Amino acid sequence: MRCVKFKTIRSLVHAILIPLCLWVLNGCSSDSEPNTSGAINYIEQGWDFYASGDYAQALLSFERAVNFDETLADAHNGIGWSHLSLSLNATLPQEAFQNAIQLDNSNADAWVGLATVLYLRNKETNDFRSAIRAIDNALQGDAEYLFRHDYQSKADLYALKAACYYYLGEHQPATAEIDKALQIDTTNRTAIVLQNLLRK
Repeated sequence: MRCVKFKTIRSLVHAILIPLCLWVLNGCSSDSEPNTSGAINYIEQGWDFYASGDYAQALLSFERAVNFDETLADAHNGIGWSHLSLSLNATLPQEAFQNAIQLDNSNADAWVGLATVLYLRNKETNDFRSAIRAIDNALQGDAEYLFRHDYQSKADLYALKAACYYYLGEHQPATAEIDKALQIDTTNRTAIVLQNLLRK
């Protein structure tokens, strides 16, 4: 008799406790859902650190943002710019910029970052051509993302295009891009240096 009571009580405990435990565990597993507001706070911190020149802290903030919500293109963009500022290893920033563009192809800043990586890498002539296409995409992208850091105006973008054409040996399009840059900013150093090189 006592054994039957014990089995009944044990069955009741299992019937109540197991669903209760599963319900509690299920409630705790909401970490898989993106926490966008937390991620946005980390992105804002990241750009503040970036602006102050603390690229390591910026990188950490952007990576935390991605841990909260990996679908935020600007967090990947920030990772790209931070890596680009911290090292000459082109692989990490290129991958981050490509992730940002895949998530939001109107992120002009990520296109500029990708163009910069390709220009600096210049392993083959195709890198310069890809950089030119990336700049064109940046100029057609969301203007809200442009001119946040490391470049000041469209003059800098036209000057970068001119440099790509110069290294490709295509002097006529290089000159056209230099002219565009100097129409916007007559003191753009890159455009002036390239102009002097082309005159020699």
